[in-house]
Amino acid sequence: MLKNLIIDNIALIDHIEIEFSEGLTVLSGETGSGKSIIIDSLAFVLGDRADKTLIKYGEDAAEVTALFQLEEGSFVWNKLNEYGYGADPELLLYRKMSVSGKNEIRIQGKTATLSILKEICGELVDIFGQGQHLALLNEKNQLAVLDAFCDHAAVSRKLREELYPQLIAINKQLKAFGGDESERERLLDILKYQIDEISSAEPSEKEEEELQLAHKRTVNAEKISSAIGQVLDCLNGDNGAVARLSQSVSLLRGITSLEPSADSLAERLSSARLEAEDIADQLRELISATEYSPAEVDRIEERLEKFRQLKRKYGGSISEVLNFLSNAKQKYDDLINAEERINELNRQKSRVLSEMYQCALQKSAERKRTAKLLSERIVSELNDLGMRGTKFTVQFNETPTAVQYGVAPSADGFDKAEFLMSANAGEPLKPLSKVISGGEMSRFMLAVKNITALAEKIPTMIFDEIDAGVSGNMAQMVANKLANASAADNGYQCIVITHLPQIAAMADCNLYIKKSEQDGRTLTFVEVLSDYEQRAAEVSRLMGSVGEHAIVNAKELLDWSQRYKESIK
Repeated sequence: MLKNLIIDNIALIDHIEIEFSEGLTVLSGETGSGKSIIIDSLAFVLGDRADKTLIKYGEDAAEVTALFQLEEGSFVWNKLNEYGYGADPELLLYRKMSVSGKNEIRIQGKTATLSILKEICGELVDIFGQGQHLALLNEKNQLAVLDAFCDHAAVSRKLREELYPQLIAINKQLKAFGGDESERERLLDILKYQIDEISSAEPSEKEEEELQLAHKRTVNAEKISSAIGQVLDCLNGDNGAVARLSQSVSLLRGITSLEPSADSLAERLSSARLEAEDIADQLRELISATEYSPAEVDRIEERLEKFRQLKRKYGGSISEVLNFLSNAKQKYDDLINAEERINELNRQKSRVLSEMYQCALQKSAERKRTAKLLSERIVSELNDLGMRGTKFTVQFNETPTAVQYGVAPSADGFDKAEFLMSANAGEPLKPLSKVISGGEMSRFMLAVKNITALAEKIPTMIFDEIDAGVSGNMAQMVANKLANASAADNGYQCIVITHLPQIAAMADCNLYIKKSEQDGRTLTFVEVLSDYEQRAAEVSRLMGSVGEHAIVNAKELLDWSQRYKESIK
């Protein structure tokens, strides 16, 4: 149950603190006063999308704090324990959004993520707004509404978490083997082409390196020859290094009788001369080998281009190309010898599909059983809301055969459900979206929500203008239904935004939302209508009446509502 809500800097709200109580709390006020903003703020602290446009003009951030009373052993109680927040009869939530985009979430004063906040609060509050009218008219959502009442959790879990993942895994393996026979033959042809293309090229990393070096040397042959020619000229040309070294050796040997060290130096210079002559010989051989050959350049470039093609198709390097070749050969061998394994996988697939079909049949049977009970309960609720003579049923698609289901198996079964209704005696059943009026839709949603609350055990229900399109006697019936839903024996807290005097008169707590100018700014305020006269004045305002008789009528409605609430205790 929601006990306290604090809102700071959202829309026209500067600072508001609202105390909530058990039973039926009604928020009323002029259009545009900020009633829905209070509900939006609560949705925000429960994990709804953070909309920065809601931050009050001129402020850097907005904050919302909510305090809830928990029932021991409830879903939320257990989730808090699961995430390490501890068991506590009270739950404190805090969320902040800033203009810069930074957000802060705290649960019991500890930092939390948005996903944890949403999971913990998933069954804490059920907020019903006008958008849910359209959602329920969508056939895709109608099966989900029905499933909320069904007792098929075990079979659904087996279908979705056990069998369907097995089917996906088997299909993945079959796909790796090429799928059916024709697909496998096609894959074998592709693999053989790839293997032949790479194998015939005989690529190697060493050859690629040698080709790249040879290509560089060949295209630069002229530059290389010129440099070597100049070096040879320096060594063997007129007055070159070899001749000068020979002359130096002769000069030193001519003074050996005069200088003992001259002989050893002459030997060293003689060795240098022999080394220089050897270098010159190698340079002459090198210059012969570096002659430019257009045919050789073409051969090298053609080979390198082949390597580039292989790398573009099979990997960024020759190493990766060779790795691709190895894998392709393994895959080719596996496919050639895959018949036995494929037959085994197909047997497994048939078994899993058979089990899935049986689960889908069980799930369908439970849905149809529940649909009948739900139809009866919805009709009963609508009768209470003045829609006597209404017929309602859930129409299902034809049950497929096992073969038909196996063509496109689903983890959710095979059912498609559509809500059909006739609001007037003698009229045929038609899709809900085709026959229901705005006022009827509001009552239908209230009926569904009353049943949903019992099924889901969500302690707080919030209705944002559930009374759309409702007036007169129907308005009183809606008020009675809200009183019944929020009676102490039911244990539900209902918070309602309304413009109907009948609902306002039925409230256990009336909150008047108003906006006024303060210091040149327009702000939203909340006033608790704590005494009888204040409540009578608000009910009179909602009636649209003026004068003494209006107050008398409002008090009469308040007194009647009080007697009705006492009668249902």
